[in-house]
Amino acid sequence: MLAYFSVVSDGRTLRGVGHIPDGDNHELRGAGQIPDNSSKYPCLVLMHGLTGNRNERMLVNISRKLEENRVASLRFDFNGHGESEGRPEDVTVASEVDNLWDIYQFAKGLPFVDPDQIYVGGHSVGGLDAVLLAAEHPDEVKKLVLISPALTTYHELAELLYGDMLTEVLENHRVPLGSFNVGQAMLEETAKINGFETASHIQPEALLIHGRMDRDTPAYNSVMLKKIWGERAVLRLIEGADHCYQSDEANRLLSDSIAEYIVNRRKL
Repeated sequence: MLAYFSVVSDGRTLRGVGHIPDGDNHELRGAGQIPDNSSKYPCLVLMHGLTGNRNERMLVNISRKLEENRVASLRFDFNGHGESEGRPEDVTVASEVDNLWDIYQFAKGLPFVDPDQIYVGGHSVGGLDAVLLAAEHPDEVKKLVLISPALTTYHELAELLYGDMLTEVLENHRVPLGSFNVGQAMLEETAKINGFETASHIQPEALLIHGRMDRDTPAYNSVMLKKIWGERAVLRLIEGADHCYQSDEANRLLSDSIAEYIVNRRKL
């Protein structure tokens, strides 16, 4: 079952889609609009990365695989991305964490969601957002699924800043990534964020997935998180996979790994 929804966060409308096991397609407006049956499912709140959107192939495939395994999911566009309101130049990590918290609270109120089995999952910068949210709300956000987490976002952005790109930042206060303009505020913000230091103060249950051939975000990020979180974290390095898991095999292994992890945790 596909269910479309919108949530207002910091004055901007965020748009998303939910995958709900065993139902018919309709619009998801809120907890009171959904027939309340006796089934409550684990749910993955799933985030795209910087410049991305909720309809990326790998995210859609994850949601479909979860639905097949009787796990719900909510995919949404951050402010300034996809179909949600806002300008790309105004996007910051802080604004995304605020968006994520509002979507998390929305998920908790849905009648088909088991509030004790909500997982927060993010790709790339979405993984950083998940870690920061868990640090802000450690008593609530305890289950993470991190896909190629970009805990060193500043360094990935800063290494692009030479030649014309450097001129863009100095004169126009933006980093153009294709058609998406990252604002200077986000660049300066990420320079102050130490994702590993933040991670060291929380102990979530976590699945860490990274492609061995990721050239955008170091796979060692996930290796370090595994070292920090120890036995509470499961590390899966996917052979041959790049940052966006573009090959059919990498995509399949990604969605299978997430479904297997959540289903096994449900049985504990």
